[in-house]
Amino acid sequence: MRTIDFEYRVLRNNAFYGLLQAPEKGSRSLRMDDGAEIKTSLSGTFSPVVLDVDGNRLEPDWLADEIEPVLIIDGAEHPLGTFMPATVDPEEENGVASIRIEAYDRCWRVKDTYTESLLYFAAGTNYLTAIKQLLTACGIILVVETRTDKTFAEAREDWDIGTSYLEIVNGLLEEISYNPLWFDSRGAAILEPASVPTAANIEHILSDQPDDLAHGALPIVRMLPKIGRSTDIYQAPNVFVCVCSNADKNAPLVARAENNNPQSPLSIIRRGRRIVSVERVNNVENLAALQEIVNQKRNDSLIGAETISVSTALQPGFGVADVVGLRYGDLDAICIEHAWTMDLKVGGVMDHELERVVVNIG
Repeated sequence: MRTIDFEYRVLRNNAFYGLLQAPEKGSRSLRMDDGAEIKTSLSGTFSPVVLDVDGNRLEPDWLADEIEPVLIIDGAEHPLGTFMPATVDPEEENGVASIRIEAYDRCWRVKDTYTESLLYFAAGTNYLTAIKQLLTACGIILVVETRTDKTFAEAREDWDIGTSYLEIVNGLLEEISYNPLWFDSRGAAILEPASVPTAANIEHILSDQPDDLAHGALPIVRMLPKIGRSTDIYQAPNVFVCVCSNADKNAPLVARAENNNPQSPLSIIRRGRRIVSVERVNNVENLAALQEIVNQKRNDSLIGAETISVSTALQPGFGVADVVGLRYGDLDAICIEHAWTMDLKVGGVMDHELERVVVNIG
């Protein structure tokens, strides 16, 4: 039987500073929501006391310090992210002082930085070079990137003063068909292409079957004996059109993609009608890049329709929008993990909100 413990480390200038004390009676949780601008958050009740490794009291600076929760399983440490306190509210019950903290991952630092003058990037600037310059200006140094050779087709100066850097970064990432900005368990910014979820890129296996064996190098995460399933297909589009009017183009660029997959309950074939979504894209390198964007929107539509809720024991290693293999009874599915919540206590559970994927996306 595994042993569980937790630490809440206070970081100052990215280095260990002290330990935030967590009273046994207080509740603490960690949540990921891939539909939110800031993907992960930490909330809970803590002691106002921060101690160093020798037990000496330290004074935290919640305007600058960060919190790193660590899940300890059988003595092995698993960091769960790096979080900046947004609110620190004092509380008292029966003469015992505590603080209630709401904290967000480092995406908040990017969201809370705004342009003070017009930004300018020259034509030919690599997209990721521009994005990393913006992140550096926000104090984000640790970046994990998948390189691209895509560059700005024209000089860029198209953001108003007072625009959030997160809005700019995510807009640029969308132009090259990358996922929105998110931060991993080490506090690193992740810049990665959007991909089609398939059996080849499953990152976790959730199973209720006690005799289930590991899937290659992937261990089995045991599910608790309950599952929830729901379907919502009202007005979900199956035809996607993207339009871009670059200043240097004589005519707007238009790209189209259709969901004709017979396995998808949202497809034109299955629904017997076309439900069109038209979106405008601010800037792209060329028509091929615009087609990548609209294809990704079509691929995303193949994930929709069925939402599945399951629970497991606490498990490290889950990120944002991970591809998950699910085995429950006679259900064998590939899913995208859209949200999860960890109850940070001994005996706590991890709730998962999944969306089932149509396997053959071709």
